Amino acid sequence: MEKDIFINEYTEKLKCEKASLFIGSGISRKSGYANWKDILRDCAEEINLNVDKEDDLITLAEFYVKGRQRTKIDQTIASFFKDKNGKPSQVHRILATFPVRSIWTTNYDTLIERTLQNADISYSVVTDDKSYVSLDPTAKVKIHKIHGDVCCPSKCVITRHDYEKFEEEHDVVLSELKGEMCTNSFLFLGYSFSDIDIQHVLSRIRLLYDNEHPQRHYCIMEKINKERCDDDDDFKYKENRLKHYIDDMQSYGLNVVLVDSYDEIEDILNEIKIRVHLKDVFISGAYERTNPLLHNRISPVARLISQKLIESDYKIATGYGNNLGPDIIAGAFLGCGNVGIKPKDFNENVFIQPFPYNLPDTVDRDHIYASLRENMIAKTKISIFICGEKSLNNSNSTINSPGVMKEYEASKANDNLIIPIATTGGAARKIWDMENDSKSLISQWAEFKKLNVEVQPEAISELVISLINKYSKKYN
Repeated sequence: MEKDIFINEYTEKLKCEKASLFIGSGISRKSGYANWKDILRDCAEEINLNVDKEDDLITLAEFYVKGRQRTKIDQTIASFFKDKNGKPSQVHRILATFPVRSIWTTNYDTLIERTLQNADISYSVVTDDKSYVSLDPTAKVKIHKIHGDVCCPSKCVITRHDYEKFEEEHDVVLSELKGEMCTNSFLFLGYSFSDIDIQHVLSRIRLLYDNEHPQRHYCIMEKINKERCDDDDDFKYKENRLKHYIDDMQSYGLNVVLVDSYDEIEDILNEIKIRVHLKDVFISGAYERTNPLLHNRISPVARLISQKLIESDYKIATGYGNNLGPDIIAGAFLGCGNVGIKPKDFNENVFIQPFPYNLPDTVDRDHIYASLRENMIAKTKISIFICGEKSLNNSNSTINSPGVMKEYEASKANDNLIIPIATTGGAARKIWDMENDSKSLISQWAEFKKLNVEVQPEAISELVISLINKYSKKYN
């Protein structure tokens, strides 16, 4: 399957919340974790075998357990997959921004859990049928760790006997997988065509479906690298085998997207993230009630921009900045009314992130605020800055809001489109100057230049919508 076709199709599935993820060991290895051979290396030596000469690692694990019991394997799993041995990667962080309710994995580690926790996303874990008893129904994401969890290594699926009794202990899990594959499109990541885990999962899928596949599913895999082959004949043989493998994957309902290197996965996922959140706009700003531009510029600009965003089918995220927050809410409310969105559905179109101001001195406020900002901005692709000032020591003097500047930095780190309304002053003026000096793509656009001089609220709001639409066309 062509990469562009996959990106378009999976993006649309994500937008309508009909997408799921299936994560394999390749994603964990990028974070520093071991592979199967590393786990079984010492065990193989104990029974006078060489793990590098073994293709059937499931049987190798079975050989060891039969002769030595399972204790050392369990200890190795617990040791290798400690949290300190691996940190969530950028791929994990991108995936956390996807609007999925279900993540499936054959990995033992806690990378997915830690990523969701860092993103303030609640989750519940399923490892086998017994897990459903303690499932949290309020969790936003359900993680299915079908081969077990490092917290209970004795139950991890690794030996031939474990695989043989898998269906018996995962009857409900497999039923859920079948149902989900009927309604959602899955993206398989971190699996190679020689991966033991995916072979096992796919064999279950084939039994479940009997060659009927209601949804298209996807798997990103690496092309054969000629430089890693012994000679031309070896390269041709492996290419031919890959072709057969791709045809076989089609029988499971999986469409293979080939890439030159697995390093491309991050760029592909980032492209999907941009498209998914292209309609999500972050609005930052604050002002003091003494600002002379309050009534004829700043407040009406915030209201009009918010109103027109909602009317243009965009969604708004905001930290409810000082005095600006009510303006944003008022504009968004009017926009919702104009397009027939009922008051009860307001929160589906506007996300308000409150910041706890009255925290005790013992709490690390900077860390909490940074986390709130990063997680809010991570699910947007456009950032608008309006004014952004703060009273200096409760006097009539003001400074550029440090919070707004930090939200600008977070927006840049997230590669958002930056739209500062320079004529509202404050941090927005400074941000416009910085963007203009950097000669970024948007700074070359005529609409951006006009934001430095235009003072009429209606005209400013039209410029902002025009900039957003021009940016969005790049991905349509």
